[in-house]
Amino acid sequence: MNESKEMTTPVGRDITLGTNIFSGFQEFQVAQRMAQALSSSTIVPKDYQNNIGNCIIALEMANRLNTSPMMVMQNLYVVNGRPAWSSQYIVAMINASRKYKTELQYDLTGEGMNMSCYAFAEDQNGHIVKGPVITMAMAKAEGWLDKNGSKWKTMPEVMIRYRAASFFGRLNCPDMIMGIYSTDEVVEIGPDAYREVDPAEKVQKEIKKEANRKPVDIQVDEETGEVMNPAPPAESPEEENPAEDPEDTEPVPHAPQEPPKEKPRQTTTPRQTKPAGGYTPGF
Repeated sequence: MNESKEMTTPVGRDITLGTNIFSGFQEFQVAQRMAQALSSSTIVPKDYQNNIGNCIIALEMANRLNTSPMMVMQNLYVVNGRPAWSSQYIVAMINASRKYKTELQYDLTGEGMNMSCYAFAEDQNGHIVKGPVITMAMAKAEGWLDKNGSKWKTMPEVMIRYRAASFFGRLNCPDMIMGIYSTDEVVEIGPDAYREVDPAEKVQKEIKKEANRKPVDIQVDEETGEVMNPAPPAESPEEENPAEDPEDTEPVPHAPQEPPKEKPRQTTTPRQTKPAGGYTPGF
C-alpha cells in the first residue's frame, strides 16, 4: 500500500522593509525589485537612473526617515562621491518633524560684510534652541566667497540663512539629517576634506615634501661605485679659537738657540807610497 504524502505550501507573509532593508534576505530581495523599478524611471534624477545601488540607498534612507523614496531622491544629491541634502530639504525636515513647537526662524542682523545670522526654534517646553552664528567674516575666512560661481556674492542673505539652518540641524538634529552635509557645503569644502588619508600615503607625501631640501655631499668611488662617508669640513686656524684676539695674547719667549757643535777633526796618517823598486823603508 503506497503511502500518500500531503503537499503543503508555506503560507505567504507580508514583507515590510521597516527601518532596515538589510535585516533579512527576503527584505533585501524586495528592496532590489523596488530599486530596479525606480531606476528604470525617467522622472527620477540622473544619479538614480539605471543605478540600482543608489536607489537601494535612497530606499534605506527613506525608510529611516519615514518618508517617500521619491522625496529622498529629489533632494539627495551625489556631490564629490558623497550624498548631500539640499538646504531647502533640511529646513523642511526640521519643520515637518514636529520636534519643535515653532518652525525654524532666523535672526539676521547687520549689512554687507558685517552681516550675521543664526537659526532658532522654540521647543515643546518653551525653551529657545539656537544654532551657531554665521557671519560674513566667517564665510570669507572659510573661502565660501571666493568659490567660482558662489551665490554668496549675489544673494548673501539667502545663503547665510541656508548655512545657519544646516548648522542648526547638524548641531541639534543630527539624527534627522543623519550627519549629512548640505550640497552647498560639500561644493565649498571640496572632496579632500572627506577623504581619509592612509598613513602610508601621508608618509609618502611628507617624504616628497621634505626631500632634497638640504644638499648632501655624497662622495662615490668611481672605480668601485662605493659610497664614501663625506669628510668633515676642515676648520681654519682662525675658527678654532674665535674668541682670542691677537693683540691680547702675550708673545711667548723663544728659547735661546745653542750654537752648533763642531765636529771633531779626524787625523789621518799620511799615506805611504810604495817606491817603485819594491823596497819599503823601515821607519
